[in-house]
Amino acid sequence: MNYNELPTKLASQHVEVANKLSRRLIQLRAARTLWHKDMNQFMDHVMRVNEDSLSYDVFPWIIGRVRKGEKSSQPVSMGACQEFMPIVLRFLHSDSNEHLHIALVMVQSLLERFWDQLVAMSKNHLTSCQSANLESLYMILVTTVERVRLLTLSSQPEYAQGRRGRLATNCWRN
Repeated sequence: MNYNELPTKLASQHVEVANKLSRRLIQLRAARTLWHKDMNQFMDHVMRVNEDSLSYDVFPWIIGRVRKGEKSSQPVSMGACQEFMPIVLRFLHSDSNEHLHIALVMVQSLLERFWDQLVAMSKNHLTSCQSANLESLYMILVTTVERVRLLTLSSQPEYAQGRRGRLATNCWRN
């Protein structure tokens, strides 16, 4: 590379990064506005945008409301949690440790919030399920827990992904 071209290349990359961050900020502001107004519109916005950066930014908000449960002014419904599960699963398969961590925290929060309902449903062997959302969330969480189990196994020395496995193990235990 010619060193005379370096400033021009850096300047063009700076503009690209600035544009990406600007779009991300606009999307996040829109999501925040919808978050305070209507949960359904918020969910629609995040799903429609379908960008990992926005999903990553809003997951802490969702996790907070999932953990508060019915105590929240606008609790996150089981159906809303179910809609976010494809993103959670995508994050669990991501190469990013940050995505993996936030997905594990989300799964842990969902299990804590809906544990009693999920256990009751599993005892009834999915036959007398009163909620289609519960049955669907149950099946998705079973798949998700299997992925987490595989990640925790990867913390064993014979696996190449030791660091990611340790991350999964530590997040899952906390």
